[in-house]
Amino acid sequence: MRNPNPPMSHVHAMTLPQRLVGLPNARARFGDQADRVAAFFSEGDALADAAVLALDGTPQGRAALACALEHGIDAVRPADAPAALVQLFRQLEHVPFWVDHARGARGGQVFLRCGPFGGIALGFGALARAYCSSGGNKPLAMTGALVDSAAQRISNTGRFIHAVSVQGGLLRVGPGYRQCVQVRLLHARIRLALLRGEAWRLEAWGVPINQADMALTALLFSHGFAGFVRKLGVHVSEREEADLIHLWRYAGYLMGVREELLCATLAEAQRLSELVDVMDNGPDEDSRRLLNALLRRDPKELQQHSPRVHRVARRVFAAACRDMIGEPFADYVGLPHGPGDLAFRYVLRPGVSLLQNVHAHIPGAAQRAQRFGERYWSAVSGERAAANSDAGAVPVARAV
Repeated sequence: MRNPNPPMSHVHAMTLPQRLVGLPNARARFGDQADRVAAFFSEGDALADAAVLALDGTPQGRAALACALEHGIDAVRPADAPAALVQLFRQLEHVPFWVDHARGARGGQVFLRCGPFGGIALGFGALARAYCSSGGNKPLAMTGALVDSAAQRISNTGRFIHAVSVQGGLLRVGPGYRQCVQVRLLHARIRLALLRGEAWRLEAWGVPINQADMALTALLFSHGFAGFVRKLGVHVSEREEADLIHLWRYAGYLMGVREELLCATLAEAQRLSELVDVMDNGPDEDSRRLLNALLRRDPKELQQHSPRVHRVARRVFAAACRDMIGEPFADYVGLPHGPGDLAFRYVLRPGVSLLQNVHAHIPGAAQRAQRFGERYWSAVSGERAAANSDAGAVPVARAV
């Protein structure tokens, strides 16, 4: 029987989830940091969970949320604003002292200038790597629609990251700020729904969409993204990567990640990524399903081409994915070997790298590449927004 009043999901009993099979090795390598991070797999987001419950019980909840997003929480009439919503927005509207918007803007430019290569790194690197955690992938895997609509998921994720990355995106009036809040509330709804149901295995997977998994998502979109585009031959300096990490440090804050899990430096990002890689278990059958759905997608850019072009492109995408997530994970989930490996290794990556080197010696080329990347993401995001509107689809936050 389902529990109609599930416990608050922000902190559960501190029995560590079974997914942390490598915890002894992590302790040997990272000391007591391993146990401190492990505890976050049992913690959700108290402010967002309480806000969702309060909004659902308030007749004017939807209007109050819309007003708070548009004008700030002080613009909402006290009679219409549940206390939990006010508490959430007080945290959202408090800008931590470490936030440097100019630096975040530089980090956003790194993503934007990568253009279509950023799309490949996002889909076949960041999302694919996220699917390779058998505990972290469960909220996705238990929603069959996300397996059946992988193209829509990667499209919406790209639109979300574009909103975060544009100039002023994370200011209170920016599109990235709004979408971070929407994603955070969506995560709370999913978290509470899964805890009410019978299928969620708390002892095995920890709290759904927990603090540790959310922190790792922010790292995949920053530190991970920089590494993935480098594997495609795109040059990203350490300073640019540090700016990208700073952008997602603040985005993670807005999405409800505890500040102590938000990495401030490249060294911190590297350490946290390695710690969780050692500690958490790897891919499972759901990883195979999610990755296969991702590789079967038909990008709009290929729809006008022949079936042969589709096949070649998918082989190259599979090879890029294999290179980005690593051979052990790629072998487990069954990514194929074949001619695509050679095309990726000896044609695509060297060609991109050569193009980058040539551009470095042409006056104005870097600025033109930046403008091209920005136009690419603006066009793609505009098309996705129109497609969602035309189809009567749910907001982008539903699929991030």
